[in-house]
Amino acid sequence: MKQVAMDLAQERFLAALGSGASVAPLAFSKPSAEISGEGCWNDFDVESVADDIVKEFPFLNIMIGIGAPPDAEDSAAWEGAVRWVLNELRSWNSGEANSLNRLRALLSATMALDANLAGISCVAPQVLNNEVIVCLERVIESTDVVPSCYDQKPLELRERLESLVVSKRLDQLDNMAPHVNFYPVPDFWAAVVFFYSAAPSELAKIIESRNDVLFSLSICAVLRTQAVALAANVNNLIFKFVSVVDLCKGHEQISQQDSQGLLETLFIQVAQASSVDWAAWMKALFRYPGRNASLDSALAAVLGQLSPDHWRSFFEALPLDYSHRIAAPTTNILVPFANSGDEEAKALMWSTAYQVWSDWDYGIHADSNAMFAPAACALDFPVALHYATFGADRLKEERKRLESAIETLEQQWFNTLTELVTERNRLKSRLRLVLHGAKLANGSDEALPQPVQSPDLYSQARYRYHDINGV
Repeated sequence: MKQVAMDLAQERFLAALGSGASVAPLAFSKPSAEISGEGCWNDFDVESVADDIVKEFPFLNIMIGIGAPPDAEDSAAWEGAVRWVLNELRSWNSGEANSLNRLRALLSATMALDANLAGISCVAPQVLNNEVIVCLERVIESTDVVPSCYDQKPLELRERLESLVVSKRLDQLDNMAPHVNFYPVPDFWAAVVFFYSAAPSELAKIIESRNDVLFSLSICAVLRTQAVALAANVNNLIFKFVSVVDLCKGHEQISQQDSQGLLETLFIQVAQASSVDWAAWMKALFRYPGRNASLDSALAAVLGQLSPDHWRSFFEALPLDYSHRIAAPTTNILVPFANSGDEEAKALMWSTAYQVWSDWDYGIHADSNAMFAPAACALDFPVALHYATFGADRLKEERKRLESAIETLEQQWFNTLTELVTERNRLKSRLRLVLHGAKLANGSDEALPQPVQSPDLYSQARYRYHDINGV
């Protein structure tokens, strides 16, 4: 979607609020019974109205596709049609026969005349009356939005998504959500934007009452970046989550400052909800720090308001095996907290990171845990800071202990050379962080230790050295 098309739509819709030519689109020149959809709700073909308008104003698709503005004549015709539709919405009332289907037709026409709903968003408060707002709620609640995702049938897709929600496997939901597509149902999409602009608190109540992951995804598909702002006032953690996922897709530009503030609010709300939900969010959103600057900055900003259990969930969400590439992004998240003045809280955080790191112990409990070089990992920075709190004497003792263990390692029995090499590199990895912790304690401003260096040629051959820094 070209930004120029959205800007032009906003100009025409705002201009249509004033006086001027008002011409009904040809779609509304059909017999009254046909356009008002005499018959039941489900039989009314609301999409045909949008199709007719697209045919009448073909330049709109060109404008939306390549950003080419219409000429003066087409622009005037476009504005006249928008003015007529907005005036009809202003004067609409529910007392007329089949009035609800006529409202749906007007909503469909409004979307067809818009570009990415940009025009609707800027005129909604000036167009809607209370009666229309009440009926918009019915349109939203009554529409069954059908999704698609690869070759999965809608029912299978719904069951799959609901199972992920129930089991709190939000990391898998994060993977699936960007691939769930919703074909625009014109009246529903326009109704959501109008309703959000006029009564956001009421839309929040609908989302809460539906408590449906697909419905939440469909609302986010319509509102895009605005969904995160709405999510702060919706008491539904799944809607909050999918709004964040949609924001991270990057379909629309939003300043990092604006998005960070919204994300900070959501993080605090989730942290206050439950530790299980917080852990699920961390596992889904922070498997790979650095993929979204707003997410990282928002978490960094709220760390001081969280508990050690919340910190542990963040550290445990990091994939520590082969994680040297995310050491820098993880450090960037922690640096603002490290620069804060609460020494007691900082010591507690570094201790929490150390516990997670020590339990992992460079994959010692994994089925395949061979190490052919010392390893860097995502927790290098907080673990080194933990060692920096030891004091000079204790640091010296820890250094001597590890150096002695490395020197005497070959006096122990190992079933294979690989086991010996792995244990040696595990000890050298720990020693690497002890040495960097000593530097930090002495005032070094280098957050991370230097990359793992190749040993001498003899050690490379004897201990089967393999450089993982290039992996």
